[in-house]
Amino acid sequence: MSAEGMVLIGRLGWNAIQKAGWQPTAVGGLTMGADPVAAAMLHAAARRGRSLDAFVVRKAEKAHGLQQRIEGPSISGRRVVVVEDTSTTGGSPLAAVEAAREAGAEVVAVAVIADRASGAQEKIEAQSLPYVAAYSVAELGLA
Repeated sequence: MSAEGMVLIGRLGWNAIQKAGWQPTAVGGLTMGADPVAAAMLHAAARRGRSLDAFVVRKAEKAHGLQQRIEGPSISGRRVVVVEDTSTTGGSPLAAVEAAREAGAEVVAVAVIADRASGAQEKIEAQSLPYVAAYSVAELGLA
């Protein structure tokens, strides 16, 4: 979560969704892993004159206030990409996909920064969702 890291992650994520042609109007995922990725991507989009919102999916609905599970601009009726920092089993992105769909969003894909090659891609693609990882943890020298 350094300034330099946010610029790089934002550019990486924004470029990946542009290359894929997904054209979402919002990105987000399960808090905490997705939060900095989504924020970095909306800033990268803004630097290119494009509008992109970010949303946060709570692990559970709040018990007070508006009692929402998703925070941020409404994603109902919008094309969204679920993002994540590191994916292992695919559980976090799939929980976010479910919550986004329940909120009325059209989830078009899942994008992660680093994939641990532990089954996440297969689980997500089994749900008929495109999946892209910028890097494997092996490529980053972390395996």
